[in-house]
Amino acid sequence: MQFDAYDPPPGFHPWEPERFFYGTIGPLFLKNLGDKVVFGFRAGEKHVNAAGICHGGMLFTLMDIQLGFNANVETGLPGFLVTVNMTSDFVATVHDGQWVEAHSEVVKQTRSLVFAHGRTLADGELVLRANTVLKVPRALEDFDLTAHLPPVYRPEEEIAR
Repeated sequence: MQFDAYDPPPGFHPWEPERFFYGTIGPLFLKNLGDKVVFGFRAGEKHVNAAGICHGGMLFTLMDIQLGFNANVETGLPGFLVTVNMTSDFVATVHDGQWVEAHSEVVKQTRSLVFAHGRTLADGELVLRANTVLKVPRALEDFDLTAHLPPVYRPEEEIAR
């Protein structure tokens, strides 16, 4: 697969392009900021519905991935956080060809739950906002999140090139 054709912004790397569920909805791209991550994708034909706009299910799925994965990075918790509840509001539509990226942050962490909120942007404009509750499971503590992260993106290194 030729990832350059998707023209991701600087710092984004293809993420699990052929693996698991992500291969069916992607390609997804991931930017590692060290203390946070940002997921993104270029909206294409496979993401749009009959009305020609990106399907809400795709945007919801991207946000679900973002909220959980970023919460792992922000908290440093071992294991794979599991979504217990997620609510969202669709604020605007996404069209074929737009760059879509999801941002999130942890609001509160307890011993067994993590609360987070996020927003999805299309070409910099808000299209979705969401809140989630994530469970800190005991059975998946051997999941090594760091094995799935690209190098940390440092914008100053882009300028030096």
